[in-house]
Amino acid sequence: MNDRDSEIIYGLMMDRGWKKADSMEEADCILLNTCSVREHAEQRAYSNMGALAKMKRRNPRLVLGFVGCTAEKDTEKIFERLPHVDFVTGPSNIYDIPQCVERVLSGEKHIMAVGKKVRPEHDNPSYREDKTRAYISISEGCDNFCSYCIVPYVRGRQRSRPKDAIINEIRLAAKSGISEITLLGQNVNSYGNDIEGCYTFAELLQDTAKIGGIKLIRFVTCHPKDTKEELFRAMHDIPKVHKHLHLPLQSGSAKILKAMNRGYTPDHYHALVKKLREYMPDCNLTTDIIVGFPGETETDFKDTLDMMKKIKFDSAYIYKYSARPPAKSSEFAEAVPEEDKKKRHAVLLEMQKEISKEKSAVRKGRALPMA
Repeated sequence: MNDRDSEIIYGLMMDRGWKKADSMEEADCILLNTCSVREHAEQRAYSNMGALAKMKRRNPRLVLGFVGCTAEKDTEKIFERLPHVDFVTGPSNIYDIPQCVERVLSGEKHIMAVGKKVRPEHDNPSYREDKTRAYISISEGCDNFCSYCIVPYVRGRQRSRPKDAIINEIRLAAKSGISEITLLGQNVNSYGNDIEGCYTFAELLQDTAKIGGIKLIRFVTCHPKDTKEELFRAMHDIPKVHKHLHLPLQSGSAKILKAMNRGYTPDHYHALVKKLREYMPDCNLTTDIIVGFPGETETDFKDTLDMMKKIKFDSAYIYKYSARPPAKSSEFAEAVPEEDKKKRHAVLLEMQKEISKEKSAVRKGRALPMA
């Protein structure tokens, strides 16, 4: 989603006569698009922008913008920590960026453009990094409020884009030569829940597949509590839909899933996977796992291990828990020692490595789609 936001920002600037610099040293304006989902990404953003202070001293006319989710989260604290930054812009304010740049060039300092609740529906700039593949946002924000997650606080509540706007953007992309698209949302399964009518994500997949020139359709990300058999049926029935599902498990422990406010149990998740494989035995299934969530015992961790052995994901993104205020879990006691997090992380990584190797061996010698 940040990649798509960066493309939009590039397009907005290019529409006003700017062009991409070949290097930071040649740039008149440097924009850092940030992520705050994990602490590591946030600290890296601060470190990277901090390193630009020397360039700013050498060239006071250089415009520096700190944009995205960390900008929305920390607002004026950014100017205290990074006084050389010229402006701060949140995710729903990205269409204000060209104006912010112009205001800086006119002499204004420390401009703040955050807090917009709804990103306006906009004729998205045509710039795409890839000439054959495109990201298409179908919704912004999230209503789930998982206890560890900062997304609803920095990207806001779910706002589904109008169906016609999405289809029109895909048609325009197809006319420009795009043949593969990825539909983006914090939770694509809940698309349309916040707008009138009964138009579902599965129906959006069907309508997208009818657009001439589109050969492959991907999507991310699904939430297990909103995933229904209707989606599996659509994936099976629509040849253009890539047979891959990213379905974050997060934990195999019922206790931890409840504390995470995930809205499903391990049994419910496992039943979903069984139903998915009834429709598509070879569907590529990937997931996210968090280790070291507050209160996670060795028994809870073993439940996650057992779940991974049972399901055998094709691959998994495995993270060590870090508190992300104001997400609810940042207030939880029973913190797991860092050393235990590291050990559990290493165990899961090694297990997944073996599972992935095993699943790859089964496919050896078979012809698979290039996708």
